[in-house]
Amino acid sequence: MPAGDGTGPAGQGPRTGRGAGFCAGFNAPGYANPGPGRGFGRGRGWGRGRGWRWRAPVGAEPVPTQPVAQPQITKEQEVRELENESKMIEQEQQDLKAELNDIKKRLEELKKKK
Repeated sequence: MPAGDGTGPAGQGPRTGRGAGFCAGFNAPGYANPGPGRGFGRGRGWGRGRGWRWRAPVGAEPVPTQPVAQPQITKEQEVRELENESKMIEQEQQDLKAELNDIKKRLEELKKKK
């Protein structure tokens, strides 16, 4: 249980996680206990093999998730970022052209020596 505050791992209350913490009768926090069906051959074979998916009972509702806050940028910030990216790409193009010219010159030198 996060911070030991009784809220459970998703804020849904005690014993909503794997049931391996203090509230399940263990005298150590949950990460120190194997939990039900884990460790030393106590598994029950519920894996059902490769590709099996657990299905929620009929009428069960999914756990709501919190929307992830996306940073909002202004139009001016976006313009500035795009201008900077454009300048970087132009510089890369110039560098590549210079490198290509060097390669062509070296090729010509090698061909003349033959």
